[in-house]
Amino acid sequence: MHYLIIRAGLMMVSAMLVTTIQAGERTNKYGITMVDIPAGSFVMGSCKLTQAQVEDNKKRAFLGQAPIGVDCLAGSPDSDAGDSETPQHRVSIRAFQMGKTEVTLGQFKRFIAATGRHDLVNDDFMKYNAYGADAPVVQVSWNDAQNFIEWLNKTDGGGWRLPSESEWEYACRAGGRHTYCGGDNPEAVGWFGGNSGGRQHAVAGKQPNAWGLYDMSGNVYEWVQDCWHDSYNGAPANGSAWMSGQCELRVLRGGSWLDNPDSLRAAIRNGDRPVNRNYIAGFRLARTAP
Repeated sequence: MHYLIIRAGLMMVSAMLVTTIQAGERTNKYGITMVDIPAGSFVMGSCKLTQAQVEDNKKRAFLGQAPIGVDCLAGSPDSDAGDSETPQHRVSIRAFQMGKTEVTLGQFKRFIAATGRHDLVNDDFMKYNAYGADAPVVQVSWNDAQNFIEWLNKTDGGGWRLPSESEWEYACRAGGRHTYCGGDNPEAVGWFGGNSGGRQHAVAGKQPNAWGLYDMSGNVYEWVQDCWHDSYNGAPANGSAWMSGQCELRVLRGGSWLDNPDSLRAAIRNGDRPVNRNYIAGFRLARTAP
């Protein structure tokens, strides 16, 4: 199934190509812009041989036997992929809304002021959030992001949440199969260790992806809703967050200004404790489509 995206809404069409026009978007009273993401399905994760298969191929080569291959559902085998990115699997996604950018320091300050959460403004928060109101906020834990979302749901209608991990990757890929979120050139789409100058940058300074989303590769890591799992074995196929398993860790996606390009790939995953605050991690909002 392919989609024609138009400002007035989202229209499904039967076609062999995807024509992309600016997706519908709306900005709330706090300056948070949400983009309409169409329903659809995609292949999540990376195609690779497991470590066990790699070891078996060494033995097969020694014995003069043909190596084991791998059948990819999409793309080609990725030598940079980790086992946690496998197995590839198809996921169906309902229409939803995704933040056009990561939540910025200016937007997060409004939450702090409105709720009196001055406890969040410690020395590390001020040190690592010194790059202007339009830079993505960092030093926020998964729990802090949930508090921000709770405030939004009380003051600006319902439906605000973190994206599920599958929603995040679906929105990142935007109907394509690029190495990064929006293309195959990390310099064009993201801030990373090779171009950032050692800090986060104002959002929307690089090329957006096909659905008009900025900084999904690089700038700062983004919390998603899911609990961490070491692989996708047993992962939900309906786009929902995976809420069972190792919930002492939550998933982070997208890479940061500190990382090498390999860590900005569309499929790469990381996990951290939901109470941890880090100078390379922030978040992006999702919202259930009304």
